[in-house]
Amino acid sequence: MIKAWLDRIEKRVLQTMENPGPFSPCSFDQVLAGCASLYKACVRLRYAMYGTGFLKSRRLDCPVISIGNLAVGGSGKTPMAIWVARMLVENGLRPVVISRGYRGALEKEAAVVSDGRQVFLDAKTCGDEPYMMAMEKAFPVVVGKDRYKAGLMALETFAPDVIILDDGFQHLKLRRDLNLVLLGYRQPLGNGRMLPAGRLRETLGMAKNRIDAIVFTRSPPDVFQLDTFHGSESQSAANDISEKLPSVPVFFCTHEPFVAQLFPAGSDNDTKNSQSWMLKGKRAVLFSGLARNAVFAHSVRDLGVNICDHLEFCDHCRYNGPDFKRILDRARALNVDLILTTRKDWVKVNPACFRDVTVAVIDIRLRFSNSQDLEKFILDNRFGRPQRQGCP
Repeated sequence: MIKAWLDRIEKRVLQTMENPGPFSPCSFDQVLAGCASLYKACVRLRYAMYGTGFLKSRRLDCPVISIGNLAVGGSGKTPMAIWVARMLVENGLRPVVISRGYRGALEKEAAVVSDGRQVFLDAKTCGDEPYMMAMEKAFPVVVGKDRYKAGLMALETFAPDVIILDDGFQHLKLRRDLNLVLLGYRQPLGNGRMLPAGRLRETLGMAKNRIDAIVFTRSPPDVFQLDTFHGSESQSAANDISEKLPSVPVFFCTHEPFVAQLFPAGSDNDTKNSQSWMLKGKRAVLFSGLARNAVFAHSVRDLGVNICDHLEFCDHCRYNGPDFKRILDRARALNVDLILTTRKDWVKVNPACFRDVTVAVIDIRLRFSNSQDLEKFILDNRFGRPQRQGCP
């Protein structure tokens, strides 16, 4: 009962974030707007306390790269952290990724999720994103809400050349040597409002002195041709941000969906080398628990899938038996060919519950307009830059 009520409130807030209603002094939208004003004042006060030194930022004996954003959810921070970590490994460096472990059982503690070869914790314990990165088995992953303490653990355990913070831009307690900020190309600042009336954690004005580079994610392929960087509303929004920060390098990437795993009905093992074209024309039920579930549906449509229904759950949803039953009942009622979900959701699912149906797990690849330029920028800047006054 309480869970259902909270879910309805969350959906209402998300709807308001995307489409604020007309002004009314007693409307739900205006209540959220009042909360957003209070939240904005608290954020400004916190930043001022760090700027004056009342709150202290601490530095690790290791270069630190932060992957973050200005708005909550859906910008691709985790895929970017994986890309950066793999790039550093390919250049002969030893990175460690540190994640908060949001909604994991160890959120308030520091723990090693993976040493780069073996995964020690499950998704329920360490959180969705840390587990996904650990399953890459290409670099160590450490989880901890206090990124400084988690960094000390990483230094003692792995002696890394560089530490990568997944979703660390607002974590001012730990100083960074490089801040990469990801912005969704189509709605880089959402509706322009701060939480909970919008998706912004902070405004561009608050953040501008801490941003070292911007990566516009989910960019359309034609934006890779720089002479098309004008015209549409989304292009204008991205261009406006670039003009406000003329000294900040800008990069673009697309998110390409692909079939990460395919589990045929009656099999416990995924089909190797599954190709995305295999899904074209198939009838499917989708389920996902993301900050922006509609983005997943859009990616699946790009693969040519015929979406019969999309069961949307809250972000970081912890699925249970009734949820699985609801998904399976819907798939059987519609007589679909398969069920589709995201990699982030699949790590929280009991595969045995779906053994009688075909399941495809969708992930994304990042493709950059010029990955060599971004790689060079990161490698050239990872060992520090002059600290701007009052800006960790």
